[in-house]
Amino acid sequence: MKIPFLPVKNLLITTVSKYTGISNFNLYFRIFPFFYSLFLGASAYFLTKSLSKSKSAPIWATVFTYFAGSFGFIVTYLKGRTIGGESIFWATQPQSAGGNPPQIISGFIFLAAIYFYLNLNSQQNKSAKRILFVICVLLFGTLVSFKVYAGVVALVSLGVAGLWQLIKERKFETLILAFISGLLSVLLYFPNTSGSTSFLIFQPWWYVRTMIVEPSRLNLLDWELRRQTYIYEHNWKRVIFLEGVGFLILFFGNLGMRFLGLWELLKTHIFIKAAIVISIILPLLFLQKGVASNTSQFLQYFVLLFGILAGIQISKIPSKLRYILAPVVVILMLPTQIGLLNEFYSRPAFAKISQNEIVALDFIRENTPGDTVILTPPYNQYLDLKDTTQNVWDWFDTSYVSALSARRTYFDDYEQADIMGYNWRPRLETKKTVFENKDLTTVSEAFKETNANILYYPKSVKPIIEPSAYGLNLIFENEDVEVWKTN
Repeated sequence: MKIPFLPVKNLLITTVSKYTGISNFNLYFRIFPFFYSLFLGASAYFLTKSLSKSKSAPIWATVFTYFAGSFGFIVTYLKGRTIGGESIFWATQPQSAGGNPPQIISGFIFLAAIYFYLNLNSQQNKSAKRILFVICVLLFGTLVSFKVYAGVVALVSLGVAGLWQLIKERKFETLILAFISGLLSVLLYFPNTSGSTSFLIFQPWWYVRTMIVEPSRLNLLDWELRRQTYIYEHNWKRVIFLEGVGFLILFFGNLGMRFLGLWELLKTHIFIKAAIVISIILPLLFLQKGVASNTSQFLQYFVLLFGILAGIQISKIPSKLRYILAPVVVILMLPTQIGLLNEFYSRPAFAKISQNEIVALDFIRENTPGDTVILTPPYNQYLDLKDTTQNVWDWFDTSYVSALSARRTYFDDYEQADIMGYNWRPRLETKKTVFENKDLTTVSEAFKETNANILYYPKSVKPIIEPSAYGLNLIFENEDVEVWKTN
């Protein structure tokens, strides 16, 4: 789950675009992700360097961060003699985060926050300590602006580390850091939510069960039938055994060769221990409102930290033995990622935006005031235009019109609105009235209710009543799109 980026991040992209002439679109999806990837590797490298004195540990940790995959390739090979299955056990691997800017940003900020926190703990100079404290507050406190999951894991772990420090050292430093960072997170998070509902739903073990029975995952329906039979017979030992094995499959399957970091987990810093435990426990207990499986994103921090621990552990293996084991580790970490690359570049795109739509949205951006509100068609999940690659508006309900026109829309992306706890259904009904109702008076009143200045729609989903009938003027038209404006 994410909430809108901080203004400083948007300002950075806008500024770079202004002085280089590179479009925001290319910066956001093509250029900046490359640098985000570099930052992710660098944060893993320097965090590992602060945790281990070994020169090879940071290198190995970086290798795990960039190249290690899950054991999903074993499943796909047994099922169809192919390699792949990156997220068969539910966790998306760090390498895929490049396609999701909020995710990869949260990844390197998360690791950077831990790095500066460890330096804060070891710093003796009071002046330097104050600077590090402020940096930690900014990093921990703003994580929630990119991914709520990262913020939750980091802040709860900080609280656990603070309690441990209080008990062991009689110091309040980490607890104070957790409190101030938490306060900053609340100030950033709640203005972007309705504040009325939680985004989490208590649903224990859902990921383990679905991993086992879903045809696209393990497809072990017999396993689930046996579990239900044992529950009916009150054979709790066998139920516990099946549930335990299911958990172990999820645990080791997601880690892949990162499981080598298990021994190092016992010896690492309390913050990292807490973060790993929290990021595996929370998805086992909770789903997300709106998009149930979104809480699997907690697992990405579990996987990320284990990669660092695995790198440290391998560096401790005696040199002679390492020369034998290293090739084996590399060979077993790569197949899933090779399969992922093949899958990504061999399949057609999920959705597209036609050039005609881009031209129309550019027209809106260049010819309307910044406070313009656009009304778009309601998403129809049953519409099938038989396109090989669906138009983005036919694929799913997204905010692409707002993103590409740099203008507000009346209502789009119901999924995110639902996650944030907003009552979005009345607005959806208003949109349906404008586009689907046959009564002119009703449609006219509904459109006025939106306070929109622009009516935008692809011609394939044009409204039943012509917009000119209730006073709108056609200001742009091409083969795919019409744009209407109020008087």
